[in-house]
Amino acid sequence: MKQRSEKLSIFIFLFPASFLYLLFVLYPSVNALIMSFYNWRGIGEKTWIGFENYKKLMGDEAFLNSLKVTGKYILFQLPIVLILSVLLAILISHLLKTKWLNFYRSLVFFPYILPSVAIAMLWSTIFNPVGGLLNNFLGWIGMESLATEWLGRTETAFGTVVFVNVWSMVGFYTILILAGILNIPEELSEAAEIDGANRLQKSVYITIPLLRDVLQVVIIFILINTLKVFEMPQLLTGGGPNRSTQPLSLYMYEQAFKNFNFGYASAIGVFFLILTLAASILTLKITRGNRS
Repeated sequence: MKQRSEKLSIFIFLFPASFLYLLFVLYPSVNALIMSFYNWRGIGEKTWIGFENYKKLMGDEAFLNSLKVTGKYILFQLPIVLILSVLLAILISHLLKTKWLNFYRSLVFFPYILPSVAIAMLWSTIFNPVGGLLNNFLGWIGMESLATEWLGRTETAFGTVVFVNVWSMVGFYTILILAGILNIPEELSEAAEIDGANRLQKSVYITIPLLRDVLQVVIIFILINTLKVFEMPQLLTGGGPNRSTQPLSLYMYEQAFKNFNFGYASAIGVFFLILTLAASILTLKITRGNRS
């Protein structure tokens, strides 16, 4: 009787979360998979076309370009965010005994809590080619030759969007890593100091190796958030110029809500889901190394 009561309690507590997961995750995923086999403009009858949408993907230059751009976001953002987060977390951890610790943590975390629209408006104003703060500053220090249309040129738009993404993301991961550093026993650091280790040596040989599990989680989070990057490219450049900043998620949005090609957008979404799962599993295997 007691065992049955415990099972009933577990079911009652899990039901709300399970229901929401089925409603907002599993159902849309299954519905998108089914929709990907149809040609549908949003209104009227759906036409069954089988795997035609998936065949179209391989010959769609815009899709292949968005896939390439998404790969570039991962290639640049993941290592930059990871390295900066580790460095900032270690730097802040060295300030633990000062009264400014909470101030530094709040300062680093602040960009992450800002709305995406506010971030985009802030940086689009700074990068404005006419009267923007950055170009004005370059002119003030005598480097006006470097002033350019940061968001309007193919050569600079991608790097500019990556910079804004990194600026908005790095604070969250810094706090995650800092929490891991604070959980490292102080005895290890004190023993290293007795052996003559300086701060750099303690960071390299003690702190970073003991953060392996935390860094694994951080890498997965950065990878997933970079894969689904959407707000900054849409708000800052709209995917341009010449689709140089358009990731897969923004191209899927374009097909669904601009071209009203919901069947094709669903096929992109299914591919996107498989890509995210595959990348996450691969990253887990790599970061686990030889551990069982």
